[in-house]
Amino acid sequence: MKLHILLLLFTLGLLRVYSQDQVIKGKVTDEEGRPLVGATVAIKNTNISTTTDVSGNFQISSGGQLKPILVVSYVGYANSELAARPGGAFTVSLRQDAKALNDVVVVGYGTQRKRDVTGSTATVRADEIAKRPLVRVEQALQGTTSGVVVQSNSGQPGKSLSVRIRGASSITGSNEPLYVIDGFIGGNTETLASLSMDDIESLEILKDASATAIYGSRGSNGVVLITTKSGKEGKTRIDINPWFSKAEIPKKLKLMNPYEFGLGVNLQTKQANPTQTPPFFDAQLNDLKTTKGTDWQDAVTQKPWIQNYQVSVSGGSSNVRYLFSFNHLDQPGLLINSWYKRSTLRANVDVKVNDRLDLKFNVYTLLPNSRNNDFAGDITDPFAQAYQWNPISPIRDASGKFILQSNLGSNATNPVAQLTNGLNDNSGTTVVGTGVLNYKILKGLTFTTNNTYQSTNSLQQELYGPQTAQGIVGADFAAATTNKYYNWQNSNFLTYTNRFGDHSLTVLALYEQQVDQNIMVKATSTNLSTYGNGYYNLGVGAAQKTTSGYYKDVLESYMGRVNYSFQDKYLLTASVRTDGSSHLTNKWSTFPSAAVGWLISKEKFMENVSWISSLKLRAGYGVAGNQAVGAYATIRKVDGQSSTPYGNAGYFYDGTTLSVATPLGQPTTTTLKWERDATTDAGIDASFLHGRITLSIDAYYKKITDLLYAQPNPGWNNGGTYQNNIGSMENKGIEFAIGGTPLSEGRLKWSTNLTLSFNRNKVLSLAGIDSVVEGNIGSAQNGEVILVVGQPLGNFYGYKYLGTWKTHEAAEAASFVKHYVPGDSKYFDRNGDHDYSTSDYMVIGNGTPKYSFGWINDFSYGNWNLSFMIQGTHGNQIFSGTIPYAFGGEGDARNPTIKDFLNSWSPEHETDIPAMHPSNAHAINSSRFVYDASYVKLKNLSISYRLPHGLLNRAMIRNLEVYVSGQNLVTMTHYPGYDPEVSNANYGAHPAMAQGLETGVVPNPRTYTLGLRAGF
Repeated sequence: MKLHILLLLFTLGLLRVYSQDQVIKGKVTDEEGRPLVGATVAIKNTNISTTTDVSGNFQISSGGQLKPILVVSYVGYANSELAARPGGAFTVSLRQDAKALNDVVVVGYGTQRKRDVTGSTATVRADEIAKRPLVRVEQALQGTTSGVVVQSNSGQPGKSLSVRIRGASSITGSNEPLYVIDGFIGGNTETLASLSMDDIESLEILKDASATAIYGSRGSNGVVLITTKSGKEGKTRIDINPWFSKAEIPKKLKLMNPYEFGLGVNLQTKQANPTQTPPFFDAQLNDLKTTKGTDWQDAVTQKPWIQNYQVSVSGGSSNVRYLFSFNHLDQPGLLINSWYKRSTLRANVDVKVNDRLDLKFNVYTLLPNSRNNDFAGDITDPFAQAYQWNPISPIRDASGKFILQSNLGSNATNPVAQLTNGLNDNSGTTVVGTGVLNYKILKGLTFTTNNTYQSTNSLQQELYGPQTAQGIVGADFAAATTNKYYNWQNSNFLTYTNRFGDHSLTVLALYEQQVDQNIMVKATSTNLSTYGNGYYNLGVGAAQKTTSGYYKDVLESYMGRVNYSFQDKYLLTASVRTDGSSHLTNKWSTFPSAAVGWLISKEKFMENVSWISSLKLRAGYGVAGNQAVGAYATIRKVDGQSSTPYGNAGYFYDGTTLSVATPLGQPTTTTLKWERDATTDAGIDASFLHGRITLSIDAYYKKITDLLYAQPNPGWNNGGTYQNNIGSMENKGIEFAIGGTPLSEGRLKWSTNLTLSFNRNKVLSLAGIDSVVEGNIGSAQNGEVILVVGQPLGNFYGYKYLGTWKTHEAAEAASFVKHYVPGDSKYFDRNGDHDYSTSDYMVIGNGTPKYSFGWINDFSYGNWNLSFMIQGTHGNQIFSGTIPYAFGGEGDARNPTIKDFLNSWSPEHETDIPAMHPSNAHAINSSRFVYDASYVKLKNLSISYRLPHGLLNRAMIRNLEVYVSGQNLVTMTHYPGYDPEVSNANYGAHPAMAQGLETGVVPNPRTYTLGLRAGF
């Protein structure tokens, strides 16, 4: 018996050895018999794989399987599985993947095959979004799309980002793109914030006017079409994605310790008056060497844990498909006592009533809450005060009470006390419901109506008592502000599609209307008798003030569009849209566009060019617009300006008694009309090596006319400003996007995508005005930016810094009106009058990048994946308020806190850091504080592992992936401040002009994330 068993085992062993030695040979070709080089051939359910050679041939071991199954794959082609025949040679013919070739993209009011698109567009898919733990939609556009520059202006939680598509298109109005969410036009702060990244299916970016003109008056800044996920036919699926991030401030300024601060104060005293006794004696300085002091940067910041939870349930039948999702984000800020929380609920339901009628319902709710996340960046903000307060002062006294002020460093309020005791709380509810009806009237003719209603109710509550800066100066107050907003949109369009012979035609006719309305009521109470009730009982104040506001605007539109193709290789798209707006005097305007495309790769003379998979040329011209002004800009209003936090408006007729008055406000123009944006675009889309490599190049020229601007009004006519069309400007540039899969060898795969965008902006005219000075961003600045004909937006304005006056220049320095001495700041005397004044101001820098780039790489090996993104800008500068504040002598800062001051000018050491002489012209508006803001950031690095399906199937789990990632891990820049990416621009009246200004903005955090994706 034992002998029989041994013989059996020996025989089985021989059979196994024999089967292992079996070699499968074959060849992989395309449908026309051409060899596919580098195709992957694998034995199913094993780790055995190989790739085809230059002739498409392969050979592979059967892996010991008696009936091996081959899995053959190639980029751009559908996978093929087939039973292998060991010992014989055979040919595998792969079919081109129709989905890859004919990806359907959203183009606004419908879809189109990607290869038929004639405008300049780009797509960001859900799988790309999923690689990073993103909080906002705008983050998904950063570094992923050519022609799109995204900057995170602030590290405050819950804040929006700045998005520029092909440069700025307005000097007064918003330059943010138009967001369209499932057909709902004009996504605002609330609707964008309501979007969980896991609910997004794709983002389509329309860049040129031939694509954006279908949105007429609102398309000049580009359009971002957001499509949310729908349920898929099949059994119920449950997906969860929780992630947890640890955040920290990415960099700290090099500030003085207590001993160095004492030296600095003594040095400052000596520079101001050499005969004065220094404040700190040697014994005191020795004591400071052992004093730990206070690190105020650490004191006002924290390293919070951020939590995000996502759960979705989806599924359906052939007639009803559904997706329900819930998301909760808990995002504490980098500053203590600051946070942003958001809960969203979404329900997407698709119903096929019959062969003619389809219905779609999307409903989502946003419940946001935040505290102290509205600091825009200013010398008085707690974060800016953190690097101005002296390191010697403790946070609290011996009894535990806050030390609110100090006689050194800053004279403002203790920033920890300000953050701890000041409250600015915001909460609200936003509900958006969309209903879409599609009815097939006849073959090829469909009627669609899309109706969306948005309702937002928000509440802002504030309290600033005695432990805050407001309370110290006697302006303590509590306030409550409510806003009730609604938006209704009705879009109705007929779509006719027909294909006859070599011709394909789609015609669309649209009628659309949209209404916005907002009601605001604010109640303020000052000089409170008690703070025990917080901001809940405004009646305890000695004085109350109530203000209110209201606006309503209406937009009505008509649009027609034709898409035509001949033989699927000659393409034409044309549209015309007419909009009427309640904002303007000339309410109606028409926006035409046309674009053509030529699929060269389908021509007969390209049949033998096997290395080119597809090649398309396209060109287009179109006009879009921008309202750029608020409601009632053409109606002269009463003057309701407030002079204090609690709105003390009125007129003192007798000099002492406040009289109720309703004076007329600034005048208005009677000729206000649309800004118009005309763009010419030419581009190439190509793919090579059977889709392995893709390339897209675009060149464009955009001219914006009838620019709207808040023009100064003479004092005799009530002063202020009024809106007027005053000029024109241009943007021109070139964009590159190259990507693909350079490596696909067995289980190893490398995919990459590189985008590079160049843009040049220039102001062409200002209605006879040579230049316009703007600014007033930050308490210590004034007139920091200038708009100049013939130059780009974003010019900084101030003195050109030449260093310090040196000892050998003493006579020349003394010849100036204010008799400067060596060690004082030296500026360029532009007019030669030996006096520094605003007449010597000149352009000293620019905040607009010359080019931006993004590079994404994905490496996968088996179930492991490594992904990283590098993103940056070049050629832009930053006008810093942070650095001059830390040097002292400006605004609230009395003593320098930055270490560089210890290297200031002296007769023995003549540096270019000025001394604090009484004669010194210490100006913030100076090129001394303009820095190169070019940067390269490792925006994201992520490593993930997918558990094997065989293991998961036994646990009834569809998929399970664990990942770790880091964001903003490395920043390479010459900027000495916190973050070259942040800016105050979006907080000012003219963000396009103020880009690159920074006055103490909270930097973007560095974060480390652990997450899980699971499906059941």
